[in-house]
Amino acid sequence: MSKRQSIPERLGHDFLRALYHMIHTIRMYQDNNQLVRTSVSSFQNILHQLTAGGDISIVLYRSRFHLGGEKLPYRRETAVVVYNMAEFFSKRGIGSVNFLASSRDALPENIISFTRLFNDAIKYENPHQWLEQKLSEQEFTWVEISPKQDNDTTYLSESIEDNRYEKAKRMYFHAIETVKEVANKASHGMVGLRKSRRLAQNIVELIQEDEALMIGLTTLKDYDDYTYSHSVNVTLLATCLGRHIELSDLSLEHLTICGLFHDLGKVDLPKEILLKSGALTDKEWDLMKAHPFMGVRKILMLNATPSLRSRIILGPFEHHLNPDMTGYPRTLFIGHLSLIGKILRIADVYEVLTAQRGYRPISLTPDEVLRKMWGEAGKSFDTILLKRFIHMMGIYPIGSFVELSDGSIGLVMDYPDETERALPLILRLVNDETGSWQSGDLIYLADQIIKDDTDRLNIVRVIPQTKLRINPSDFFLHLK
Repeated sequence: MSKRQSIPERLGHDFLRALYHMIHTIRMYQDNNQLVRTSVSSFQNILHQLTAGGDISIVLYRSRFHLGGEKLPYRRETAVVVYNMAEFFSKRGIGSVNFLASSRDALPENIISFTRLFNDAIKYENPHQWLEQKLSEQEFTWVEISPKQDNDTTYLSESIEDNRYEKAKRMYFHAIETVKEVANKASHGMVGLRKSRRLAQNIVELIQEDEALMIGLTTLKDYDDYTYSHSVNVTLLATCLGRHIELSDLSLEHLTICGLFHDLGKVDLPKEILLKSGALTDKEWDLMKAHPFMGVRKILMLNATPSLRSRIILGPFEHHLNPDMTGYPRTLFIGHLSLIGKILRIADVYEVLTAQRGYRPISLTPDEVLRKMWGEAGKSFDTILLKRFIHMMGIYPIGSFVELSDGSIGLVMDYPDETERALPLILRLVNDETGSWQSGDLIYLADQIIKDDTDRLNIVRVIPQTKLRINPSDFFLHLK
């Protein structure tokens, strides 16, 4: 038998998505419902394309799906589908489903009957054996199932995908150490930028691979070293915004370096000023307002070409200036802000306002911060960039804890649809017997089929992080 041609990546993801929506729709509706008929038709169209060269198998192995012998690569827009389908297969003890070439002749009602059996199998003690028996009794000769292998007991979230979380975590703490190192060495002589540039390139690559995870990491706050974690969080937010306005990779690299070093001037400020719980005195405030100048002096100590230094010095100097040039430091030689300065201004304020600080022990919720910032659009922030930032974060910003209409608690993880930022992917949280919160199921609000308005699952309100006493970043890094 000749080897079948490689399956286009998009077709593989479309097949898994069509199977997912058909299973979900048939679970909700009767056979004659139009949504059921439409979902079955979509599934059959893709199945016909895939079986044109013979049988086609979808296999779950080590929590990754393989179609026609090829592993489906990770794609952000289908991550929720992959997660839920992996869980669907695993709970039923199914390792693979093989659609024979004869499935091309299966009638829509046959497809519906098979799907209902697939759904119902979970009700029985041994789902795989029950389903296999039913397929034999009803003579479904065009489809075969195989059990999950004993050595493949993990779910998607426990698989190789965890490498992304480990990679992101290593990057985050490496970035903190890099900023520390540069800050300390810049006080005593010239500092090389090679390591910082490699880090910046790595950050840009990670953001392009999984932006939502990078935004989720910005909820990680290290209050002992807040200056450094703040710098890294601002970097991630700023670089994500730069990506959203389609800056080139080289410009994103420069923006990333600016974010990492935008607060270098604060390193030499006394900690009693940085951590003071009350209002600063006039003298203390003068010192605080001088930190952009102090940061520029440190950046001038970086061992970089004049061309690179010119690209990374202005943004850190400007990040406390408003579009109308109010703010600090006051300057006579700058008539308008640079693009990097405007981006850093937005990212810096958002990060500060969503963090607990000594002088503001209760942080605002992310959506409250965005509303507050929008109230100052045009005055404190560039209006167009702020609009893009709000769109990037979503109506309920990534990293927000929310209460759902069924009374459960969830965490906003992503907006898989790049164009529609109103219906997020939610990780439901479960309060265990010890009083701590654990990861539950993933819910994509856009996939919630509406039978009537009262049945639609939606977000009721945002819950302050302090009320739950958990850190969102834990769930971004340890999704279970």
